[in-house]
Amino acid sequence: MSENVSKMLVLPQDGSEFAMKSIDYLNLMFGPKHNMDVVLFYILPSLPPAMLHAGQSNDETAGHLKTVSQRNEALADEILGAAKDVLLGYNFSPERIKTVCKGREQDIAKDIANWSHKKTADGILLNCHGRSRVEAFFMGEVSLKLLECSGSCPVMLLRGDVTQKDVLIAVDNSENAMRAVDYAGFMLNGTDSRIVLFHTKKSLRRFLPKSIFEDIPGFSELWAEKAGEEIAPAMEKAKTMLINAGIEEDRIQTKTVDGSRNPAKDILAAAGEYGCGTVVLGRQGESGHTGFFLGTIARKLIDAADDMAIWVV
Repeated sequence: MSENVSKMLVLPQDGSEFAMKSIDYLNLMFGPKHNMDVVLFYILPSLPPAMLHAGQSNDETAGHLKTVSQRNEALADEILGAAKDVLLGYNFSPERIKTVCKGREQDIAKDIANWSHKKTADGILLNCHGRSRVEAFFMGEVSLKLLECSGSCPVMLLRGDVTQKDVLIAVDNSENAMRAVDYAGFMLNGTDSRIVLFHTKKSLRRFLPKSIFEDIPGFSELWAEKAGEEIAPAMEKAKTMLINAGIEEDRIQTKTVDGSRNPAKDILAAAGEYGCGTVVLGRQGESGHTGFFLGTIARKLIDAADDMAIWVV
């Protein structure tokens, strides 16, 4: 795949230091020379409908509302301007930076998702935390809601300060896992990040109580062997997909480990062991209770991650 394919990421802003960390991460992973448009996105806080209705029948209230609106827009300009200055400080081209200020239509998560979908953005990048529970756009519950309503648009969530450029991709036999691999290949083409294709084999204890099989000689070892054989074609396919996307083969590693009853814990442990600051996984995995479901493994990853980015595709 050509490095000349343009990409676009949406970075919601709220004026907090946490929101600024998304810019630091963007610079770490892609840098100013990457063929990418950056959209700094801000949704204006809105007053309760009762206040707006009052302004329709009371001139004094209408005057106050006009003042609030002007200050609201001035704050938006200040927040977006400060974020743009940080990007310019990283030598991003002014022509590749766009600022968007929108009034609130539904709720913040849906408004971000809908705009990004309409503009066919390649991803939404934001921090899991914001300024405060009242003012922030990006507290944990809003971030998770964005994941739920983002549809086909991938979401990149940051937890803390990410300083490591390498990426771990969680692989299983599902189509969504392959979509995650395809997306990672597209986004990481043109970077120098090392990529680890990782699979944690399903522990028998995720299917049966240990007491049922622990005294059967060689039974656990047989399962580990069969589970390894089962995932091998998917791992090879994933590697081929990355190479076809333009990722050099010497930047790709494959790792398969005997899993525990907690796949999220296995993934985070592997990311730490291999020095990966980013984990990529599909929104859903294999059917049943064994896949990478947003409601289980992705949520656990987001909750437990520290100084890490989680890309949910």
